[in-house]
Amino acid sequence: MEKHMTKRLDESVKSGCPDYDRPRKRGQLIVTGVLIFLFALGMLIDEADFMGTSHTGVIRYLEVYSAFLPLLIYIVPFGIIVKKLGVEAGLSSRKLLAAAFCGAFISSAMAAEVNDGFDSLMKYLMGHAYSENWLGSFETGIAEELLKLVTVAMLLYVWDSATLRQYLITGMCVGMGFQIEEDISYITQSGFKNVNDAFPTALDRISGSVGSHWAYAAMTAVGLYMIKRTTGKGHRMKGFGLILFVIVNHFLYDTPIGEINLVNVLLTVAVVLPVLICTQRQ
Repeated sequence: MEKHMTKRLDESVKSGCPDYDRPRKRGQLIVTGVLIFLFALGMLIDEADFMGTSHTGVIRYLEVYSAFLPLLIYIVPFGIIVKKLGVEAGLSSRKLLAAAFCGAFISSAMAAEVNDGFDSLMKYLMGHAYSENWLGSFETGIAEELLKLVTVAMLLYVWDSATLRQYLITGMCVGMGFQIEEDISYITQSGFKNVNDAFPTALDRISGSVGSHWAYAAMTAVGLYMIKRTTGKGHRMKGFGLILFVIVNHFLYDTPIGEINLVNVLLTVAVVLPVLICTQRQ
């Protein structure tokens, strides 16, 4: 009798018994609630990126917002490519859009708050000894990459994603959302101060879009896949190493060293090439 009941239990587990799936479904519901909460909070935080002062007129808004249009130079090709990759990986367009919006209104918003808080604290503690170019860049690399990675991890958990490509593409979309929101904030920040700076800022952001946040987040997502989905201590260590590599790459890119053209290009190749290789794997 006991043996027969054990056999039935094993069969029910394999067939997807509701009682067996309930804890995971509950966890997914909780994480979904957290994502919605953070998304709503992020929208309130990011609202400031679209606003001028109380004296800013409609014409100035139109002039500054028109500088968003050049960003389509990289957004449209990215959207076409990632949609094709998403179909092949079993990710719907709705999931890809959701990932991009979460990157813009969760990762980006939270990173801005953390970065501003860190700058204020360091300036208070260190005064003029604090360097945004070095210590600030180091903090930025850590905070932004980990926040994007946490967002990716929550989405993958909710969606029950398991393949390398699903991890990779979700990371790409979260990173692209982050990138778009960051570009918009730079354009409005400069444009509302001097409208003539809006378009040059947009073009400068486009020039740095080739190996930016979409590639960083894609590679940290691959690192997460190696930690969570592969077996063996060596693979897990490689996953942690890959995440650390992206953080260091981001740090160097933001420092004065990254302003050297040759170094800038090498850092870009170092993060984009592995992404391209991973897109060819299943």
